[in-house]
Amino acid sequence: MCYEIKDSDQQIDVILTGIIGVKEATSIRQKLFPLIQQEFRSLTFHLGTVTDMDSSGLGLLLAVQKIATDYKASVSFQDAHEQLKERLYMAGIRL
Repeated sequence: MCYEIKDSDQQIDVILTGIIGVKEATSIRQKLFPLIQQEFRSLTFHLGTVTDMDSSGLGLLLAVQKIATDYKASVSFQDAHEQLKERLYMAGIRL
């Protein structure tokens, strides 16, 4: 798994690749949460090359979505494949 977080002008882009499990979700959370505790306008998760995501990854996305709602910011999810879209939908993540 590899990820990249880009932050510019209140826009955060999170590019995820590979398998997102407990270890990866924890690492992403440690880098991403300090950024989203500051004021931001929108956040985009790029999921085109994510091959699998477990409940910890889904929990991370749900937590970010909740924080964004609290800050009146938007969160979007791009390029998720159909199987991942189904998991996101079942977890309550709005696409």
